[in-house]
Formats: sequence, structure tokens, C-alpha cells
Amino acid sequence: MSPLSTSEDPEHSSTEGADASTMAMKLIEHRGTLLGYLLSCVRDAADLFQDVSMAAIRSAAKLRDESGFLPWAREIARRRVLEFYRTSKRLIPVDPELAGRLAETAAELDVSEDASERVQALRSCLESLPMESRRLIAMRYTDKKEPVENLAKTVGRSVQATYAILKRSRILLHDCINKKMNQGAEA
Repeated sequence: MSPLSTSEDPEHSSTEGADASTMAMKLIEHRGTLLGYLLSCVRDAADLFQDVSMAAIRSAAKLRDESGFLPWAREIARRRVLEFYRTSKRLIPVDPELAGRLAETAAELDVSEDASERVQALRSCLESLPMESRRLIAMRYTDKKEPVENLAKTVGRSVQATYAILKRSRILLHDCINKKMNQGAEA
């Protein structure tokens, strides 16, 4: 049985009979996969992810089987990417077939367990960074993606020094995460 009700668009419905909290939990659970797909198609995926989330919650009644959530939500994301490029005057669109293939490839990847281990490792590794580095990472890599020039002013450093701190922090995090993941694989 298809996760969608027959001959219905995944985006257009009311939420009658739908459990919005279940949809929200599913969106949180699959956030990384959906954001990864969106990021492969557009530069700033945060707003698009919010649009996809709202569309999924609004059309939750269309989803018949929770196990089909990810392909269903990815189809909503694909449609939002295509809409984004149709309405954007300054950007070169991604080929819709390529976006579809990316969605299919993302569906084949079962990364939820590995992703949650990586998130745990990231949290642990962030704690090991100096306070200034953690602060810069938090300001730079949140949904707002603060420009480095603004970060430099905030922390009272030059732009080059701020870039250097961020680069060293990313390298330290990368190495720390890989070490923790390798230790987990050996256990």
C-alpha cells in the first residue's frame, strides 16, 4: 500500500484526522536527511526546510502509513525545490531529474543510526573546544549563519583571525568525531 492516499497531492489537504505532534516528531527524526537533500539542491535550505515542514504538517492527513513518511516528505521537498527555482530570477535551477535522482539516492541511504551517533559525538566534541571556539561555531553554524565579518566584530578579532579559529575548530571537531566513531565501531 502506498504511503499516500490514492491520486492525491502530498501537499494539499487539511489536518483533520492528522496527528500534528507525530508529524513534528517524524520531521525531527528525519531532519538531517531532508536538510541534506535540500542542501544538495539549494544554497540556503533552512527556509525551504521550514516550508517543507509546514506543508507536511498541513497535509498530514494524506499520509496513510508512518513508515512511508520519508519518501512522502522528500516528494514535498522536491516540489518545493522546483517551485523555488521557478520563482527565483537570479539562480540557475537544478535539473528536476537530478533533484529526483538525489531524492531517490537519499532514500536508499539508511543513515539514521549513524547520524544519531555522529550527533552524540559532535555534542561531546563541542564540549572539548575552548569557550571562544564554541561561541564562534554556535554563531556561525546556526540557522542564521552569521557572516564571519560580523562574528569578528562581536568577538573583537580580525576577520582573518576569526576564519583561522573557525578552521581550526572544524578540524578539531572532524578529528574528534572520527576518533569517537572509530572507537564506537571497535566496541
